Amino acid sequence: MAHWIKFIYDRNTYVIDLDRVTTFCLSHNRRISFPVMDGSTTIVINQQSDPATYQTLLDYIEQQTGQPLT
Repeated sequence: MAHWIKFIYDRNTYVIDLDRVTTFCLSHNRRISFPVMDGSTTIVINQQSDPATYQTLLDYIEQQTGQPLT
């Protein structure tokens, strides 16, 4: 089962299958970043600008890794 997510970033609408994202990065300032489109674009999501997408990403990463990030 694919894990699709839809969100707006930098005035573009993205629809991404999270199962195809190879790397997620959680920085010290609590931003989640990940590459898309063969690594040519990096998406950066933070809790203040998009709390729903941020929480969805946290939940997905924790579910897939079994490791708490909070």
